[in-house]
Amino acid sequence: MSDEHKEIIDELGTDHVSYGTRTVGEIRKIFVDRDACIGAQSCAVIAPLLFQMDDENLAYVTDNDLNELDEEIIKMSAESCPVLAIHLYNKEGKKVFPES
Repeated sequence: MSDEHKEIIDELGTDHVSYGTRTVGEIRKIFVDRDACIGAQSCAVIAPLLFQMDDENLAYVTDNDLNELDEEIIKMSAESCPVLAIHLYNKEGKKVFPES
């Protein structure tokens, strides 16, 4: 895990996260705070290639090629989370959703 990922995990206040990275587009890092996740499944319905639910009904980032995913779908899936458990970061590591 990179130092940048560790900084984000520290910012989230939990190490119970799932994350994925992209090398293209504005959104480069996608984190799910699994302590905050309530299992609403809206993220997995909107972006099933990005999010799936585990046996505990908590969302996780899949190991699919995230570079192939449409950024608007990524944003919509994060915005659909009722508890804002999905965090999106840009290339510079700045959080783009949810706003701080």
